[in-house]
Amino acid sequence: NGDFVALDLGGTNFRVLLVKIRSGKRRTVEMHNKIYAIPLEIMQGTGEELFDHIVHCISDFLDYMGMKGARLPLGFTFSFPCEQKSLDEGILLTWTKGFKATDCEGEDVVTMLRDAIKRRD
Repeated sequence: NGDFVALDLGGTNFRVLLVKIRSGKRRTVEMHNKIYAIPLEIMQGTGEELFDHIVHCISDFLDYMGMKGARLPLGFTFSFPCEQKSLDEGILLTWTKGFKATDCEGEDVVTMLRDAIKRRD
């Protein structure tokens, strides 16, 4: 029960979703989403630029949904080869699909996302 943000990064587009789950007599699931382009200069720039762009998109989406500044549970689908050490730790092994952002391979992408969120706050 509640509101959740889901992220899907797997190519030149990035999807942000708001999932609203309501329980009770009649369970309902409502989903809203927006797709954002990832420009080539971001795909091939620095990791910090990439994750800052992702966080900018999240912020834009929440503003669009009338939820600016909301703090919500977040799920992150990151469709690149990773070594998943735990539920909230994924080490990027190598970029694919045209991505070449620097300072990401060998790093924990969850930490990179969290750091970008902190920079935005």
